[in-house]
Amino acid sequence: MNLREPEKQILDDFEHKVTNKMQKYGDEPDFPKLENYGLTRMELDDYLFDKQAILDMGGSKRTQLTVGGFITVIPVLILSCFPDKSPIYENGKAMTTIIAIIIGLLLACFCKALLQMVILYRVNKHKETKMETFIKAVLFYEKR
Repeated sequence: MNLREPEKQILDDFEHKVTNKMQKYGDEPDFPKLENYGLTRMELDDYLFDKQAILDMGGSKRTQLTVGGFITVIPVLILSCFPDKSPIYENGKAMTTIIAIIIGLLLACFCKALLQMVILYRVNKHKETKMETFIKAVLFYEKR
């Protein structure tokens, strides 16, 4: 069965990596058990859901590229509002347009970095030591 790109992404996110590994190896005797970490399945599911919501805050790659493209073009659109005889075009129209595109790319990079900082801050604020310890044990588990 061929999956389209969004379906692959949904099945390959953080929450599904953990739950799929638990389903696959959960019956193994040396696989980490929730009870040993003082957790319940409902607590883990809630934690994973909340963490995945934070990680998905930025949207899909397609959305991120679309927003980045719009932000890149904004300085060029603002530049087009000025008349051709404006002092802004002293260095030539082409050079000024290139500078506007560079400014737009810098703005897009700044917005992307700001979004990443917000996501990282929220993930760190949401972090619970017991949950993270169990999740690491599950993700690093290898069948013997």
